[in-house]
Amino acid sequence: MKINELATNQGRSDRFFQFVLDAVNSGILILDPAGKILFSNSKAHELFLSPYPLDIMKFEQLFLEQDRKILVPNILKLVKDRGEFQGEAMLKKADGTGFMAHLSIAAWQGQDESKPVFIVTLTDISRLKDIEKHLHKSDRMIYLGQMLDDISHQIRNPVLAIGGFARRLLTSRVEKPEYVRVIMEEANRLEQLLDVLTRFIQLPKPKFSICKAQNIIDLITALAEETCTRFQVNLRISTIYDSGHFIVTDLGLLKSAMEPVIVNACEACTESDRKGGLHIGFEQAGTPPWRLRITITDYGIGIRPPFIDRIFYPFFTTKTGHLGMGLTFTKRILDELEGKIQIKSSFGEGTRFIVELPGDRRRPIRTKLL
Repeated sequence: MKINELATNQGRSDRFFQFVLDAVNSGILILDPAGKILFSNSKAHELFLSPYPLDIMKFEQLFLEQDRKILVPNILKLVKDRGEFQGEAMLKKADGTGFMAHLSIAAWQGQDESKPVFIVTLTDISRLKDIEKHLHKSDRMIYLGQMLDDISHQIRNPVLAIGGFARRLLTSRVEKPEYVRVIMEEANRLEQLLDVLTRFIQLPKPKFSICKAQNIIDLITALAEETCTRFQVNLRISTIYDSGHFIVTDLGLLKSAMEPVIVNACEACTESDRKGGLHIGFEQAGTPPWRLRITITDYGIGIRPPFIDRIFYPFFTTKTGHLGMGLTFTKRILDELEGKIQIKSSFGEGTRFIVELPGDRRRPIRTKLL
């Protein structure tokens, strides 16, 4: 082979090598044994948001300040001694933020054993760490749910016995029947509380499906009409929305989440002398992934400022005879549905609940022909 042909093939080989490494969806670095970066692929630049080539830097500069004196030298020593290293470390982007990365480093001798190089593969595992934390939290919630379920069973039998004997006492001649009546009322309240806790603990997991926004609009409109008729509240519906859009949700759970909001709004209307009634609006949500925004507005007395931050807390209520779990159910269900709810209220003017639901997040490649 002629020298110029060899040079041409070598050039093609180098370009192909660069192309392959840039196509890999992990950051790749090549270091000398002292930690100087000799090469970096495009994914590495993307991970570190680097405005300049990484191969003018040293490996230690990619780490947080507190890890440069001990962790980095130890990693390089392990690679020299054992030929490889695998582990996790917090790395630093050019903008000063950090991300958790999985490092896989291997030593390669090549033809010249006196000049080894270290090949580093970097993968951003920040999202995996977030999922891991969420799973740990879920495990704790499952344990807490089981514990509450056990407590509920332990309390229910004594409560039923107290209520039963109190009813018997009322049928007999007792000096203070009003005392017995209080015992019965409190026993009934405890039974209701246990029923609500059991429903909260046993709330089913969502069965997500992709449905048209019109299905959700029809569902909530029917629920609102039924509830407003029961409370004798005027209802106004407005829709500024492309009802053909697709939403990812569980319609059954969504109905359960919206019912306490609409009931609360109707109660606010009936408790106030104001005649504004109830308004429900459907409109385009703001930024992705949100697709549908539902607003429920009443023109009642509103919520006092100290209470607004506590409105979704379990057992928080300002109404006599209520357990204060309705909006707690709403918040939990919407969290499960990956939606969100906000509240805005001005005391003396009314309250607005804002619910946002995510749209179909499938990529266009899965939903339409190119």
